[in-house]
Amino acid sequence: MRQFWGQGIEADESHANRSSSVRNALITAIARGEAGPPFDGTIGPWVRREGDPGTDDETAQEHPAGYIAGDDLVCALNTALLLGKPLLLTGNPGTGKSQLAERVAWEFNMGPVLRFESQSLSEAQDLYYRFDLVGRLAAVEAFKAEQAVANDGERRRARAELSVARFLGFGPLGKAILRATPKQLERLVALGLSPQGLQLPMEPRPSVVLIDEIDKTSRDFPNDLLNAIERKEFNVRELADGHVGVPDDEGLHPIVLITSNSERELPAPFLRRCIYFHIPDPSREMLAKILRSRVTGSGEGDPTRLHPLYADVLEMFSAFREGSAAKLAYQPGTSELLDLARALARSERVDPLAGLSASGNHAELRRAASTLIKHRDDRGELDKLLKRWAPT
Repeated sequence: MRQFWGQGIEADESHANRSSSVRNALITAIARGEAGPPFDGTIGPWVRREGDPGTDDETAQEHPAGYIAGDDLVCALNTALLLGKPLLLTGNPGTGKSQLAERVAWEFNMGPVLRFESQSLSEAQDLYYRFDLVGRLAAVEAFKAEQAVANDGERRRARAELSVARFLGFGPLGKAILRATPKQLERLVALGLSPQGLQLPMEPRPSVVLIDEIDKTSRDFPNDLLNAIERKEFNVRELADGHVGVPDDEGLHPIVLITSNSERELPAPFLRRCIYFHIPDPSREMLAKILRSRVTGSGEGDPTRLHPLYADVLEMFSAFREGSAAKLAYQPGTSELLDLARALARSERVDPLAGLSASGNHAELRRAASTLIKHRDDRGELDKLLKRWAPT
């Protein structure tokens, strides 16, 4: 049975092999029955996108080994895995809703996350496949124009190019179902489907599907998804034998994560078919752990201890976000804090062992202030706050 772990380790710069430290800790957790198992018994590598060879280096930027899931989030995801239902995630922007999908895919060795970026004109069918009607009509007109001058062999080849299946493109959930049952692809190719660009594995494997910001879609979109996501099957209406579905092996079923920024209420029938979890804004202690895990290292065994510079940055960020919240046009989140910390970490002029009041550190933070400021009226609030750490 799949069991998500989602934890990090308290590594510091003296760790013998930081590039695979979380993976080693996860292997231990699997041996204890606290996690896993991953697909094919292997953790990772992390694959950013289809066609990417992947990496096992946990120090790579945005590597999901640095993602730390809270205990309640771990329990919610494991409940969704147990019941085979989608996990619906809400929370403020930057709280790690979308990044959770990368961690799940890496931990369970499921390859690249198959993403669906929701838009106002999105239709539920787009998750499964799209038929290029305009492209086929253009091909038909071109075929008609060529008939007068083509020989018999050219006519046969041109007629084959008009096959309906050649104008089908599969969406994230459609690809996930085909990945679980590659033999179905052979049947579709026999009907004329072009396999180019699908990049499907030769052997069946599961996938993680992320439906991002579902609240941006039309009101009918969530309800249109209900039955298809529950059954994990769909029909290609343009083909005579277009049924595609997952196998009986639950280990090959896709893991579906859905995010919402709560811009509008979702329909009750849709909510009943989901496992729900709201990711709260992380506490200051959790932010320190996240900074250590994803950017700074340090700590000497204390998961919340940071270098002096980043301890001051965290104090400044907390005061800016919470103390000035009523005055801010845009309230920064965890992602903005990580961007600021990464900008400082990459600067050769920064001294992490000195505090924010060191002249070089203070100057670099002011240069990187655009990571936090997303509205012109907020710059003054940050400038007033930074006077606390002004160099003497």
